[in-house]
Amino acid sequence: MNDQPDSPQVLENARVMVVDDNRVNRHLLLALLERGGVRHIEMAEDGNDALARMDQFRPDMILLDLMMPNLDGFEMCRLLRADPAWKDLPVLVQSSLNRAEDRAKAFAAGATDYVTKPINAVELLARVRIHLQNRALLHDLRLFRERTETELALARKMQERLLPTPDRLAELEAATGVRIHAHFAPSSELGGDFWDLRIDGRGRAVVTMVDFSGHGVGAALNTFRLHAIGQQMDFTDFSPAAFLATVNKRLCALLPSGQFATMLAGVVDLAENRFVYASAGSTRPMLWAPGDAEPTLAESAGLPLGLLPSATYEERSAPLPEGGRLFLYSDGAIEIPVGGDVLDEPGLASMVAARIGETDDRRFLDGLLDALRATGPIDDDLTALVLTRTG
Repeated sequence: MNDQPDSPQVLENARVMVVDDNRVNRHLLLALLERGGVRHIEMAEDGNDALARMDQFRPDMILLDLMMPNLDGFEMCRLLRADPAWKDLPVLVQSSLNRAEDRAKAFAAGATDYVTKPINAVELLARVRIHLQNRALLHDLRLFRERTETELALARKMQERLLPTPDRLAELEAATGVRIHAHFAPSSELGGDFWDLRIDGRGRAVVTMVDFSGHGVGAALNTFRLHAIGQQMDFTDFSPAAFLATVNKRLCALLPSGQFATMLAGVVDLAENRFVYASAGSTRPMLWAPGDAEPTLAESAGLPLGLLPSATYEERSAPLPEGGRLFLYSDGAIEIPVGGDVLDEPGLASMVAARIGETDDRRFLDGLLDALRATGPIDDDLTALVLTRTG
């Protein structure tokens, strides 16, 4: 049934099965339905007869008598509802039983609606029309949901393809001595988090992480915009502050009013044993060297991207010796409710400190994520990177 729910074609194209052991009643209902505009009608003498015709006729609705030989209407209803193919099929009971307990029993068995005999033609047709229109509407909604879910799944795969692949991570480690293990999980089908890595013209590892405001499709579209901008950038001699300033100007011209992004851009300078970075309101990077008991929380002040085209950004640096590690994360990790407040960065740093001796990147990150989930619900997109200088 692909017609508009309130169009006459809904009735004309609908398939209605009449189940009644009384031949006169069957033909009376047949005449009423035809007069009301229903063109496809099947008749059955009892529940067994009706069930045998279901798969071939594929009704959109059943008019069902309750008191029938062999298999009555109560049992037929129960059998229909036990079959996933018919659990949502409208079943309009028409019966001479008019006690409250009879109605309750019919609804408990799975009836959708109930009219008593003798049949009022106007009422019957009105109820038939309403249930068929509702079924057409639910059918359209189901198709829309299936199409939307398919399209969202495709969009999510496209978004995931923007992220660095395991091959790229292996190439980075081989070329720069920097190993990265990452976690990416949008809060819904799509999200506004995105991270990337490059090797600049001096052979240094460049890492960027962005968190766009909002969730869902709108935020995800912005990650595609940022990826396109990144493809056009010059990474010959990477400067984090200049990079953010350029990205900001371009995003200001692209982002819808009211949308913005926080971002961190940094480069691992092996010669200087430092992580050089700039922040546009991002979360604070955490760094530690072998033997440290807790991470250092670096500074990260800066105006978010997309708000002011003329914004400039400060370049900062923090020690990252051989064997040192860097932890980057989106704000989904620090906005977990804790009592009347949120976890915040010092709370997350304490969780990192509890696992700081774990040298396996995967076990470190998986353990930290388990601790975050145990703390409370993560209602935002969550990206987390652990970067290790292997030498």
